[in-house]
Amino acid sequence: MSYTLIEKCLEVKMIYTNLKDTLQNKNIAKKVQECIEYTNKNLEELKKLEGGAYDIELGIKMHVNTYETGTEEDKIMETHLKNLDVQIMLCGEEYVAFNTSNNMKVEKTEEEKDLVIYSGNVLFNVLLKEGDVLILYPNDVHMPGLKVKESKKIKKLVFKVPLNEL
Repeated sequence: MSYTLIEKCLEVKMIYTNLKDTLQNKNIAKKVQECIEYTNKNLEELKKLEGGAYDIELGIKMHVNTYETGTEEDKIMETHLKNLDVQIMLCGEEYVAFNTSNNMKVEKTEEEKDLVIYSGNVLFNVLLKEGDVLILYPNDVHMPGLKVKESKKIKKLVFKVPLNEL
């Protein structure tokens, strides 16, 4: 790995963990811990939910996303300005492509949707499997939904944690 690539990787703030990793999960922001605990406590019920947005007892928005994985041509590189993403894979697997906002070009900002769309190259991919958790900060440009071997349907939770509540 080149020095430049190592430097770029160090700019990424995302956290990769698993629902069962109690040691690491105790050392992350309280509101993020609550999302993980909520998922562990309600796992079987959450797997049965239909896709959509839900207001949950934690006082934050939870999205249940179900979709077919695909290729980079079908997806967008994105980040968020006001919310941290806590993505938890319920069923299936996908690659999530990453880079940092410093390495990308802003194409569009939709403040009302808390969405910034970028163009640029993928720095690396992370494999997200059942039970895995990704915590994404505003500089973590990500492209979820990439197929692993072939396109498959996945289901995951995305908690939108306001940055001012961390």
